[in-house]
Amino acid sequence: MNLCIDIGNSSSKLAVFDGNQMTFYKRYQRLSWKSVESIMKQYAVSHTIISSTRHLRKELIKKIKSKSRVVLLDHTLNFPFKINYHTPETLGRDRIAGIAGAWKLFKKENTLVGDLGTCNTYDFITKTGKYIGGNIAPGLNMRLVAMDKFTDKLPYVEPISNDHLMGLSTTEALQNGAVKGIILEIEGYIKHLKSEFGPINVILTGGDSAFFAKHFKKKIFAEPNLVLIGLNQILKNNS
Repeated sequence: MNLCIDIGNSSSKLAVFDGNQMTFYKRYQRLSWKSVESIMKQYAVSHTIISSTRHLRKELIKKIKSKSRVVLLDHTLNFPFKINYHTPETLGRDRIAGIAGAWKLFKKENTLVGDLGTCNTYDFITKTGKYIGGNIAPGLNMRLVAMDKFTDKLPYVEPISNDHLMGLSTTEALQNGAVKGIILEIEGYIKHLKSEFGPINVILTGGDSAFFAKHFKKKIFAEPNLVLIGLNQILKNNS
């Protein structure tokens, strides 16, 4: 059994895989050794991979290593694709895992990955297996909070998708600026990448993926567990 741990900015996600089949999944606001140990015992975990966007707690890593073989995700591991990023050491671990998941699901196809969460990341891999890079932008809630916190009079509003493009009130203007701004952002990436590379697949993942996937007329794949799928594939390649 493989244990995949994805430690993000706001929460941690754990999944156990038996081959390619996910047999366990849970999200934690704060990850404890007690929780990890219980899962490892229940599923007889032999290999673990850890991806983190935060500094890892050394004591937790030490305890996990005492119970299984551990792979810490970074750019030096073996991947079934080529990373053409000029600073791979700074490349977010979750972004690497997302691309690995996309390559697993759509091997030898152009694929854009949009990970929509605290920050939105957009990453692209070509059908020849070249990760050509990506971009980072503020996530939905970050945009709404920023407009409230960095202005004197604008309020915080709930993220609602209105039917009309242009807001008919300040509340709608703020909502449309954040929600429709991200939709138009994604549509822009799709348009430009298709013009350069031809047909592409689009996968949305992250906490806001379900919210946005329903707003596209073109076929968009929503896979909330894409990073975990990618971690499992990387672990299999490096264990």
